[in-house]
Amino acid sequence: ASIISISTHCTGLHSLYLVNCRQITDASIISISTYCTGLQSLNLGWCTQITDASIISISTHCTGLHSLYLANCHQITDASIISISTYCTGLRILDLHSCNQITDASIISISTYCTGLHSLYLGNCHQITDASIISISSHCIGLQSLNLYRCYQLTDDSILSISTLCTGLQSLNLEDCSQITDTSIISISTHCTGLKSLYLDGCHYITDVSIISISENCTGLDRLDVSCTNITDESLIAIAKNCTGLQHLSTDRCNGLSSDELRHRFNSVSELRAILLSIYPSLLI
Repeated sequence: ASIISISTHCTGLHSLYLVNCRQITDASIISISTYCTGLQSLNLGWCTQITDASIISISTHCTGLHSLYLANCHQITDASIISISTYCTGLRILDLHSCNQITDASIISISTYCTGLHSLYLGNCHQITDASIISISSHCIGLQSLNLYRCYQLTDDSILSISTLCTGLQSLNLEDCSQITDTSIISISTHCTGLKSLYLDGCHYITDVSIISISENCTGLDRLDVSCTNITDESLIAIAKNCTGLQHLSTDRCNGLSSDELRHRFNSVSELRAILLSIYPSLLI
């Protein structure tokens, strides 16, 4: 009732944040879409009762929408996202984390019509394949942030396409994308030199070759997670030498590291450097 009241009295509403409001139903969002047609940003994360009826109504009435967050809205299907892509072509940010009914049809439609997209979050969308990411890379070349956490079907083909076409990429999350190899990360390091954040936890095929290349080419990196990868001390030495502004480094469960002290979460390069020097006193870093 409160959201319906807001919709009828605050018709100039531009932004609505309803994260974890689990009692919100389609009636509220349909009312918002009907009366607040200037809405630009909508966050319905964890509003688990919301269905396609809400999002289709938002798409047809609030065509100026530029940010849509639907994390863990499990009832949302391709019907919603295809409608959003058709009517809200100025969309810049789309968060579909754990919307597990979403398929390639949605993402290909978004890439086709919302070419100004700069942030896309698809973590835990297990049906997404290379077809989606290759289409995104081909049409949304201004992409800056891409989260593909636990998109298990993705291969190097996706990341090679992203790296060569979306060279302004600043944040990439590939956690538990178990098919990704050094080929992807070397290509990212070569083409996306402005990268700030890289998450590779659980990418078992990643070795020193990737991380040394990242450290040499993406020297402005400030967040790096290489937990549960196949790196050795050589990677950490390269990071300590080259990525002096790094503010967060996670190396948990990296069995190739020589010391338990190196399997850690570091909050600065100086902290890492101190441990490396205790192990390798003659190291020049």
